[in-house]
Amino acid sequence: MLGQGCGKTVLARGPCAEVTRCTCGHLHLAMGPVTIRVEEDVLRAIGMTLLEAMQQLGPVESSPDEDASPSSPHPHAAGGWKQ
Repeated sequence: MLGQGCGKTVLARGPCAEVTRCTCGHLHLAMGPVTIRVEEDVLRAIGMTLLEAMQQLGPVESSPDEDASPSSPHPHAAGGWKQ
């Protein structure tokens, strides 16, 4: 039917990404201007890959000019893109 799309439920939302579930069953991973539509097993595989990469990177180190408080987000967490 024209004009009717899928209903979406937000599963997770962070400062630079959002995951929603569509009533048609797909999951939408939105990062900035890009949205990737995937099935659940693919999203889980992406999550595992990202977790492995973060473990390889090690702990986040703050620079001296950044606020060292634990509530301060990473400088790129606000959606800024490092190029």
